[in-house]
This record gives sequence, C-alpha cells and structure tokens, in this order.
Amino acid sequence: MKKTEVTRRNFLKSLSAVAALSAIAAVSGCMSGVSANVRKKNKQNILFIMTDQQRRDTIRCYGNDKVQTPALDSLARSGARLTSCYTTQPVCTPCRSSIITGKFPTAIDTWENKRPLKDHSTSWLRILGEAGYKTCYIGKWHLGDGDKGPDYIDDWHGYETGWPHWMKDPKTNAKRYRPDEESDYAINFMKKHKDVPFACFVSYYPPHTKKIAPEENMKLYDGVFKNRGQHMYHAMVNRIDWNVGRMLKFLDESGLADNTIVVFTSDHGENYPHRWNKHHKRLCYDQSANVPLIVRAPGVTKPGTVLTQPVSSADLCPTILDLLGFGVPGEIHGLSMRPLLSGNVKGWREDVFIQNRPIKFKDEMMERCIVTDRWKLILNQKRPPELYDRRAKVKDSDNLYGKVDQEIVDDLFERLSRWGKFVSDSLVDELLTKYKSV
Repeated sequence: MKKTEVTRRNFLKSLSAVAALSAIAAVSGCMSGVSANVRKKNKQNILFIMTDQQRRDTIRCYGNDKVQTPALDSLARSGARLTSCYTTQPVCTPCRSSIITGKFPTAIDTWENKRPLKDHSTSWLRILGEAGYKTCYIGKWHLGDGDKGPDYIDDWHGYETGWPHWMKDPKTNAKRYRPDEESDYAINFMKKHKDVPFACFVSYYPPHTKKIAPEENMKLYDGVFKNRGQHMYHAMVNRIDWNVGRMLKFLDESGLADNTIVVFTSDHGENYPHRWNKHHKRLCYDQSANVPLIVRAPGVTKPGTVLTQPVSSADLCPTILDLLGFGVPGEIHGLSMRPLLSGNVKGWREDVFIQNRPIKFKDEMMERCIVTDRWKLILNQKRPPELYDRRAKVKDSDNLYGKVDQEIVDDLFERLSRWGKFVSDSLVDELLTKYKSV
C-alpha cells in the first residue's frame, strides 16, 4: 500500500465512525469517467455565492444587531447556518484553491496569492461540467488566467483580481456597482439554463479593499460605525446582501428554488481592529479565519438549522459533489458535510486545520493552527505559542498557553501532528519539535 494511502487511513481513524465511513465510501465513488447519463438523472442545480474578505460577524443572523442583511438572514432561516467554518488559509488565492479542489494550499502549491491553480483534477466545477452541467463563473478568480478561465467553464465572466468595484455600464456608459452587474449575469445565466442542470459560481470582490459602496447603502449606517472604513465595509456587505436577495427572488419566482442548492461563504475575514499584524487578513484569529457559511440544500437541510461543529473551506468541494449525487475524489482533504447538514451531528470530526503565512513575502514567519470545539492552538515560527479558549466571551484575547493542564496541550499537539501528516505539511513537524511536541 502506498504511503499516502496509509496516511489517509490513519487520519480517518482519528475521526469518529460516521465521518470515517462517509469518507471511505466517497473514496470508492471516485469521479473517474463520469458519464453524461448522470446529468439526466440528477436535476439539482447549484448557486455558489462567495464574497472576498467578509468576516462572519458582518451578518445579522450571526449576532450583529447593528447590520442589515435581510436576504442572508432569510437564507439562513431556510437552510443551515454554520458558526465555525474556518478558511484553510486566511488569504485569497490559497483558500479559493481549497474551495475549488478540496485540498489544502501547500499540497497544490497555492500557498500564496497569485500562484495559479495548476491541478484542476478535483475541481467540482470541472467534474460537474464533464457530467453535462452548464457551468458559469462570475467575478474574481485569482487562480491564474482570469481573462478566459479554465476550459471547463461554459460561461466565463471572471477576472484575475484588482478590478475596481465601480464599472461603466456598457449600455448607458454610467457608473454601476460591479456586484449589481455580476448579479445580472448570474440571473440571466440561470434563466437561460433553467431547464437543464447548472452550476453558477458568483464571486463578488466586495467587501475587499478598496472600501467603497453606493451612497444609498452608506446612508443606512450613518451614526452606526464611527470608523469610516468600517462604515463603508458594512455598507458593501449590505449591497451584497441586496444582490443575494435578487438572485434568491429569481429562484423563487422561476420555480427553481426547490431544486437548487445555495451556498454562501467567503474566502477570509477582515483583521479589524488590527492585532500585531496590520494586514487585512493573514491571521488565525477568528476575525480573519472564521468565515460565514450558509447552506440551503432542499431535501437535506432543515430550515433554521444552526451547526457549531468545526468545518473547513476544504469541505465545500466534497459537500457539493455529494449533495448533487456524485462520488467524492479520494485524494482530497475535505469531507462531505452532507450528514452534518442533514442533522446527523454524531460522528463529525472534532477539529480543523489552518495554514498561514502572516507577513507577505517573509518566508521565515509561517504558522499552523488547530481548532477544536473548545480550543485554538497557534504555533508560529517566530512568535510564542498561543492557546485560546473558544468559549471565552471575548475571542482570541487571553493567551492560555502555559496556563492550562499539559494534557490539553499534548492533545492539541497530537491533533496538529495528524493533520500535518494527512496534508503532507512538513512545517508542522518543525513547529512541534520547536515547541517540545509529544
């Protein structure tokens, strides 16, 4: 047996029975040679909506009563809201690669921004496209050639990165907020292909910097946020919410809502207020690494479901394939959340892993993190270890490393070690050795 297979088996042993059996079954259903017949049998569509740099607490249903996000709140009420979704790496390109492929960034050489995604073998969009789905990608790509995109995308309205949030309307030559135009693309695509299975990926650039929003959205928060940047940041989220509402309304009115899976998430959060790293992301703290995740899967998710179990952005690829009736590629790192989304929380894994490169272009500072239901351990090449109690009232504020029973630390070291072996991350062993791992 190959070494990689042994690693996967050992990792799955660390999971509970239900999750392990689910993953093993997925391996046996590896997506080699998917026939077009699958398309005829499977009528489920998917609308995947992703924002850039949106932290979890920008949405009202996640507990922030200062903001107005009626569409996303409604989506959460009609599906499942996950409170502990962690990005594989809290920066754009790396996490986006994981969302597409189900793999961790270091395993596919996408550990920094602007590194192209070279291995599309497990891309859920590719798998769906080869099975006969009509595929569409709209918005920021940041995984390579944004001019034309991968050849398995039928309808491409993407770009690499850095485009302004305002654009000129080609018909009127007037300025228009880019997410408004992109939502039009999505609605028109779904309308055109409403009679065949489709996969529509909408990748909004806001609320990523530069912070700018339409005036009508800015007015909603007059006097609410004292900091101008945060005022505009939340106004950008409000505009995104309005556009999400437009797409959900189309699904309802067209009769597609009952057979269209809707997923909403972000690639990373916003580091505000700043901690030691004055970057907008690149931290394992919740404000950068804990992202919103809302899933509405007709026939699977029960309305109003709230799930607190730790999940990863890498879980999205296998989850989407599983929800649509496909097997899951055996070589990926994520697990299908379908059992969890259906309410079968027993047996879900107990931890997730985060890779991080805190300071851009400084290889000498890297860090790794393990998150459980109770704890978060961060090991950095240059900074002292950090241990936080996730049940504390103020998140990631009181470093308990060296102040709790050694058994707790030993267990977290062991979990981190298993993840490192599972995703072939050599830095983990280096960090564990540095900090006297068991």
